[in-house]
Amino acid sequence: MSTTKAEPLPLEVGQLGNFEARMLRSFRAAVDDWDEVCSALGAWEAQHLTSDDATPAKEHHRIWVAELLSWGQHLQRVTTHSAFPDQALSARINARLRHLQDKLSVWHRDMAPEEEDRILRAAFP
Repeated sequence: MSTTKAEPLPLEVGQLGNFEARMLRSFRAAVDDWDEVCSALGAWEAQHLTSDDATPAKEHHRIWVAELLSWGQHLQRVTTHSAFPDQALSARINARLRHLQDKLSVWHRDMAPEEEDRILRAAFP
């Protein structure tokens, strides 16, 4: 991710292969793995958080989303470097982080009973 024109690597080092390309390939694979876990969470939510007694599952969910957010923020820090070459990947990470924040709001934000009733009346007239 160097921003300056560098001299070619000495033959001994160059024989190790293109380190930067390998690192980016591995980073993309890590993002894919993280994103796959984030995507799978939706089906789990539908199965476990929509029942009448979802309290135990809700606490697990809050912890999982917080952990996924933490990992995502680490991934995001890498992509904010000025020399990071893949802006589409950066945008994908940012979108997923917003999605996880929305999950926290939807499932875990404290809501007054009046506000909950108002939303339910608006959604189900």
